[in-house]
Amino acid sequence: MKTKQTGLGALYLILFLSSLSLHVQMPIFTPYAIALGATSFFISIMMSCSSFTSFWGHLIAGPLIDKIGKKSFIVVPLFITAILITAYAYVSSPVMLLVIKVSDALVLSFMGPAALSLLSAYARNSREQGKNMAIHGLMGTIANIIAPILGGKLDSLFGYKETFHLIGISLFVAGAIAIFFVKEADAIVVHKKGATRIKTVLSEKGFFSILLIGFAMMYGSGTLHFELPFLTVERGLSTYQTGLLFSYMGLGTLSVLILFGLQRISAFIRTITGLILLCLIYFQLAAHLGHLHLGASLFCLGAVMGLLFPALTTLLSEKVSASQFGTAFGLLSAAFSLGFIVSSLAAGVLRTHLSPYFLVFATLVVAITYSIYDHLKESPTSTVET
Repeated sequence: MKTKQTGLGALYLILFLSSLSLHVQMPIFTPYAIALGATSFFISIMMSCSSFTSFWGHLIAGPLIDKIGKKSFIVVPLFITAILITAYAYVSSPVMLLVIKVSDALVLSFMGPAALSLLSAYARNSREQGKNMAIHGLMGTIANIIAPILGGKLDSLFGYKETFHLIGISLFVAGAIAIFFVKEADAIVVHKKGATRIKTVLSEKGFFSILLIGFAMMYGSGTLHFELPFLTVERGLSTYQTGLLFSYMGLGTLSVLILFGLQRISAFIRTITGLILLCLIYFQLAAHLGHLHLGASLFCLGAVMGLLFPALTTLLSEKVSASQFGTAFGLLSAAFSLGFIVSSLAAGVLRTHLSPYFLVFATLVVAITYSIYDHLKESPTSTVET
């Protein structure tokens, strides 16, 4: 038990360090690419290729994680990513930057599902799974709030190249911590034969509805990240005010993730409640009802996402066995990536004809309807754990 607690604490620290290190790039990557001669169109291609690579990487990663074990897919990507990000400092053209960016996205697509599946495997019951995911979300949210500020400060002090060096060093440290302190969960075994297949996990009852919910959630987030800059321009807001709007989302997420008592409520109830609230927020953004301040809308949206993420990942861990966690979280991560990819394309094509927020609302309605229908086909379960 003590070994598991040590491994869990080390995993939280690693996820915080890696999230902080990777998001520090946010304010400096695009200016660095432009300094190398990249056009805005080429940068958009770079981001699209990265998302597309992550999608396929997640699909490949899942079964391999179940077959080989989780720790390897946390340790190795950390060291490779450290090397790749350090290599950013030595590129001399946008094409070289694209190659490294895509390679980085592929490597990291293996780490995410491995970390989530190990967090679930460390838990003894669904309540602990929910708590583990909530703490993971809390650490990630704090890192995401701090990272852009830290990235801008490091750039002003040291410049692009030294900042990339520092990010690489921090990831090497995270990799070293993983080697010595992260332990495989007792439930994890190395499969020599009969490794879990994607079709097997997809055939689990209720699993497709989880993927649909994950897609709808990230479709909404992707749309928001695409639309918010346009909205701030239309309202005449500064880039500083735009940054504050994203901070409101982070604060909303934090306000819910610290409420660990929510994990006593069944994952399904939390998921459906979150989806309905999310649906109402996006409808309000589309229809401009109630004249709710944009910052307040984004705070509420962040709070709902803080409710949804731990609930959805806990619900997933209840649907599959521990030996299938890698494949299951790989598929969920792929659904997240697909939601981001489709949202940007749909918003870019349709925003002059139809509110992208209304498309998010419609997608969420479909996800809610199908999930409730799918749940009613199964035998009823308890809504509150005692």
